[in-house]
Formats: sequence, structure tokens, C-alpha cells
Amino acid sequence: MFIKKLGYRLALWGLFICSVAGAAEPNLVRVPDGRMLAPDIARIINRGELVVALHKSNTPPFVDEKNGRLVGVDIDIVERVGRELKVPVRYDRSSNTYDEVTELVAAGKADLGVSKLARTLKRAQSVLFSTPYMNLEHALLMNRLGFAEMAQQKNIATAVKTFDGKIGVLAGSAWVEFAKRNFPQAVVVPYPTWPEAVNAAKTGEVVAAYRDAVEVRKIMLTDATLAITLRTVTFNDLHSLLCVMVGSRDTVLLSFVNEIVAGQTVKLTSSELINKMKAEQHEHK
Repeated sequence: MFIKKLGYRLALWGLFICSVAGAAEPNLVRVPDGRMLAPDIARIINRGELVVALHKSNTPPFVDEKNGRLVGVDIDIVERVGRELKVPVRYDRSSNTYDEVTELVAAGKADLGVSKLARTLKRAQSVLFSTPYMNLEHALLMNRLGFAEMAQQKNIATAVKTFDGKIGVLAGSAWVEFAKRNFPQAVVVPYPTWPEAVNAAKTGEVVAAYRDAVEVRKIMLTDATLAITLRTVTFNDLHSLLCVMVGSRDTVLLSFVNEIVAGQTVKLTSSELINKMKAEQHEHK
């Protein structure tokens, strides 16, 4: 009887050991060259290409097109991912809004998403963010007359802090969320394109257009006469953290992208980008 009980206990112990060992085995996938890789990496290798969701419009210097090929800060990062994985990059540019880029990644229709995409609470519910590769200050492009009427006797700092006029933003972008959070008393007006939001600020349809400092300064650099009707305000305490977006289950791919971002030799800032734009403008005069 004792021997039977002992044998039974040993059998149970053996099953326990096997189950623990099985649980400890990594969930790896074999690819054609024999390597055992994480499922999210193996998916890309077996497909033979890295699919990257990209907004349909270019936003230099992050995404631009020169001599028939895509270039820019964002493109450099994802092309490096492709090179390290030894697969070509295929860009899906079907997205009409920046939120749609995120949605493609969340739905598993793209491995990565880039397009000067900012980290937001809304997006954090469906995708994972890489380590930020750039930090851009927020800025307002304000109609001078409209702002003066709204501010009345308040100083600039107080008037901006308690902004309760109309503020134009790019529809389907992080700036809709940022505007509602940072200017809760304002009336947020989304526009299909950034130029339309800027034009609304010019004509006084809205008191200000809201985006990052690079895009706001870019507008002022294109036409010096705009300073007559518009002024800029940059916030050093509000930041847009630009990241690569990855599917919610692609944790190893996320780690891989983070290594790529960490290995960047050039760390650009918004001030450096603005100075670069100024220098390029001066060269073209």
C-alpha cells in the first residue's frame, strides 16, 4: 500500500515538474533559416516585409519625399528596423488622419506606425509606444486682435492660462485631445487640414491655432507679413512626445524598436529643427 501511494505521489510530482518546465519554455517560432524567434518578430520575417502605417501627407522633416523616395526622421527609424530584421519596408499610406495610422497598428494591419505621432491617453488604450525619439513644445498661433478682445485687461500669461475662446486644431490628431485637456474652457474647433486651421486664425474665425512649436514657427517663417496679424506663444511646460507605435501584443518588437531609438546618433530638438528651417530659408533667398 505504501509503495502504491509513493508511486502515485511521484507520478504527480513528475506531472508538476513537466508542467512547470513547459510553462517556462519561451513561446518561440521557428523561421525558415532555423532561428527561433518571438512570434511578433517571426511574423515579420515569415511575411518577408515590415509593414509601416504612414499618414497620406508629408510632414517634413519627419516624413518627406525626394527623388521619388521617402526620407525624414521617422523614415530613418523604421528603415533601420527593416535593415536590422533584413526585410524591406512597405508603407501603407491609406490613412487620412493621424488617428487612423494608430488604428491600423491597433488592428494588426501594420507592424509599426509613424508620422510624427504623439503619445496620448486615447492611443495608449490600443497600442504600445516606443521610447520617445523627440520632444516638441506646444505652441499657439494667435490672432492678435482676437486675442486682445478675449484677454481684455488680463496679462498674457493669465489670458493664455484661462483661454476661453475658439481654438483651431487638426482633426483626427493628438491636438484634439491636447486642446481639450490643456484648455478646458476653450471651444475646440477641428479642421480637416492644418492650413485650414491656420487660415481660421488669420481671419479671426478662431482666436488661435494649436500645434507644436515647429509647425507654428514654420508658418511664421513662410511669410514675414503674418507677424502683423498673428503672434506665437510657446509653452515650455507642455510637450508632445513623438514615438513609434506598435501593436498591443508586440512586446518583443517594441523592445527591438526601443533599441533602435536608443542607438540614434543624432538627437534633434525643436529649437534645432527651427534653426535648420531658418538656415534653409536664408539659403533660398
